[in-house]
Amino acid sequence: MSQTSGPRDEVFTTAVVNSKGQIADGPAHLIRMKDHAKRLRISLPDTFPSMDVEVSEMGLVRLSYSAEQGWKVQHRPFTVRNESLDAISVPAPRWNPKTNGCKHGDWTPYNEARVRAEKAGCDVALFVHEHALVDADRGTPMLLDEDGTVWIPTDEDGGVDGITSSLLEAKLPDFGLPVVRGRLNERLVARCHELVVVGSGLGACRVDSIDGERVGQSTVLSKQCQKIINQHFTQEATWS
Repeated sequence: MSQTSGPRDEVFTTAVVNSKGQIADGPAHLIRMKDHAKRLRISLPDTFPSMDVEVSEMGLVRLSYSAEQGWKVQHRPFTVRNESLDAISVPAPRWNPKTNGCKHGDWTPYNEARVRAEKAGCDVALFVHEHALVDADRGTPMLLDEDGTVWIPTDEDGGVDGITSSLLEAKLPDFGLPVVRGRLNERLVARCHELVVVGSGLGACRVDSIDGERVGQSTVLSKQCQKIINQHFTQEATWS
């Protein structure tokens, strides 16, 4: 979409795709796209388009739909994945309650945040709204508190409802890591044992620093998230 696109010009999702053209968690991505399209007043077809993939390994596919252009499929390789990252904090972009949290046509603020992070010599931008972490430019922040609880931002704070974070929210309690949704405020971040950003492209990346300040000492959360995601991708039912 062009730099001047509005939120209601497009709806999209970014998913992991394998060399057979199969999408990981395809039904979940389609359900989320339908929900976001409804909020954006976009009439979305019932199924994804067929994809011709000629890659030798897993990567990413961006599936977008607009009334003007129909379906558009764009492939790209993984870049940063399952690594330690340095982050910057930036103000979270805001539209309106229905649009906040949707993957929509006016994605320029997210792209600009990523570029801003790279120009600062960092890897990811974390979005802050009213002194709390609510989202990241390519994933969802997850925080391991000092009491062993994992915190995920609430949807009401305006972050995107992540497919990867939802998977981890369901699986982490099985490994002794209970998950709650709430406000990742400054105090919670300052005392956390670990901060992780998860997403289709990133996998599970540990955040080492924010704006030059070190964050946490643990690697428990990132390692467990990576194990869950890797196991998920070995299951035949994951792919469609």
